[in-house]
Amino acid sequence: MYQLHRVIYDVLLKGLPEEITCLTRLGEYLFSRGFCVGTHTSFVCSYGGSLIKVSPQVLRPHHVVHEVTHAGAVKIVIECSNHESLVSVVSDIYRMLKECGITLKLLPE
Repeated sequence: MYQLHRVIYDVLLKGLPEEITCLTRLGEYLFSRGFCVGTHTSFVCSYGGSLIKVSPQVLRPHHVVHEVTHAGAVKIVIECSNHESLVSVVSDIYRMLKECGITLKLLPE
């Protein structure tokens, strides 16, 4: 039976120029190594046997949890039928964004 594995990240942005640069760099990396459609900050990409969806999200604050103000959020959804390929792709994306200082939040499915 075909089983699809999924990892979902929320990327919280403070609005710093280096955050946008980092997301653009991630998009350029995936565009150069995979088959992608969209812009460098909002796209769907086939890379490493996985489907990667990166899209801006609308923030709807229900209550203040942190003192840090967030300018926006991006959701990254990574799907693959092979869990080893999925972990490899997730590792690449996680490493690239953490090196830029971007905060990633792993979401439950």
